[in-house]
Amino acid sequence: MKNTPIKLNISPTAIKKSFFSFLHRYHVILFFIVVLGGLAASVFILNTIVVRSSDTSEYTSTQNNTGFDQATIKRIEELRTRDQAGDTLDLSKGRVNPFVE
Repeated sequence: MKNTPIKLNISPTAIKKSFFSFLHRYHVILFFIVVLGGLAASVFILNTIVVRSSDTSEYTSTQNNTGFDQATIKRIEELRTRDQAGDTLDLSKGRVNPFVE
């Protein structure tokens, strides 16, 4: 066996040709890698935005704690539940059914 030196052609046209042949051969795989990488980056960024927006540790309220006025408290106390007896409804007054003879 003879030891022949390997001739490397490092001209710009040879590099360009080998680059384009690489792209032509693996263009589908490269496309999916770029698309999945973009989706992963966008999900990571959106997750970071959601986590930072829900962090309330540095939030300080600018509103004063105000209470109800006495009139509103009285109106709420006067409300009745379903279990409590209320006024009976008189359905005889009011509108008349026109279809009844």
